[in-house]
Amino acid sequence: MRFAGFRAADTIRSRTILLLLGIAVLVTAVNVSIILSRAPPREAPLQTFEIARLLRGQPIAKENSNVNTVANVATPKFQARTRMDQLVQIALARDLSASIEDVRFEGMAQLPNHLSFLPAETERALRLYGPQKFEVAVPHGFKAAVMLPSGRWHVVWREDRDEVADWRTAVILRFIISMALMLPIGWLFARWLTEPIQAFGAAAERLGRERRVEQIDVRGPAEIRYAAHALNDMQARIRGYVLERTSVVGAIAHDLRTPLSRLKFRLALASDELRSMADNEIDEMEQMITAALEFAEAEARPQVREHLDLALLVEGVVDDLADCGEPVLLTRCDNATVIGDPLLLKRMLRNLINNAITYGRQSLVSMARRGSCAIITVDDDGPGLKPGDIARAFEPFYRAEGSRNRETGGMGLGLAIVKAAVMLHGGEVDLGNRAGGGLRATVRLPIEPA
Repeated sequence: MRFAGFRAADTIRSRTILLLLGIAVLVTAVNVSIILSRAPPREAPLQTFEIARLLRGQPIAKENSNVNTVANVATPKFQARTRMDQLVQIALARDLSASIEDVRFEGMAQLPNHLSFLPAETERALRLYGPQKFEVAVPHGFKAAVMLPSGRWHVVWREDRDEVADWRTAVILRFIISMALMLPIGWLFARWLTEPIQAFGAAAERLGRERRVEQIDVRGPAEIRYAAHALNDMQARIRGYVLERTSVVGAIAHDLRTPLSRLKFRLALASDELRSMADNEIDEMEQMITAALEFAEAEARPQVREHLDLALLVEGVVDDLADCGEPVLLTRCDNATVIGDPLLLKRMLRNLINNAITYGRQSLVSMARRGSCAIITVDDDGPGLKPGDIARAFEPFYRAEGSRNRETGGMGLGLAIVKAAVMLHGGEVDLGNRAGGGLRATVRLPIEPA
């Protein structure tokens, strides 16, 4: 399936826009709900005539004025401190028909900056209208008192509360709660957007590492679906190319056996010296054919996937070779379970051990569990390899300079089979010269969690 373009609505761009729009709508809805549900508080200011009524013990029309009152108390200790307090005191004395000495008033807070004009305006009103016409509004907390005929005092007061600050704190708290509620929603949106991308990346990584993986699930935005289709097509083409290549190698190797058999039959009439030399060459060619067929089989055969006890598999291979008289020793073997093909893993381990035995006096095998990996090391005490040879050692049919002889030289396919088997199990393999001499092959395989 091919995509001519990204005109579908379900794209990364559309999902991103939808995410941003969703967050914007949610934030706006929260802001509007805060504004509509809880407006900034406004404590109504009290006029001096209303304070005078309270001092006389009479009710006022304003509800929730938050005014406290107490009668018959000793002489209060507060008095006017500012010019505004003195103006209020004058107005209260007028409204109470009392002398200025029998009335006391004290504002409990300085006027805010935006009300700094009040004293001047009140002074002007007093001069213009006279004492009988001007009124003073008290917008904040205060204390007021009037002397009773008994000589005791009646006191009223209102606490100076910063209700705007309380409102501000409540609004900030609501914003924090709303953000806490929106975080899961944003997380779900982000997961909806990024999960297909992560799945695509993981599948692409497995393709480069394991060589044979299942088809990528085609889902998510249009761009990801397009890339998934392209990666599936590429994977199919690579698999077909590899199968074709290995099939050709296997067919050529198989067909070479027939002319070699005829050549060996015809050499029976030759002299003993010539027949001996030719037989050696034919035997080497047959070994190369056998190795090529094994390599083609390893590449083309269907892979078996089952749970394996890697410790038992390693012990079994080492014991089989030791029973055959090979100088191989298992120095460590931790418990680990892998999912893989037992035949490929055994062939991989045998090839490594045989290489170590061929180029050294003995092979030391170790299998350790490190985190989520099983690490198999195969050491020998041979001459090791040059850096250039190590870099190319896993190439098919490549043989290092020191191995190109009949006694020790292989066909150059053993390590290629090792690498193919390790990659098919999602692992890694590398070679390195040991500090004390010899070569170390290290295989890392992913293990099943306990």
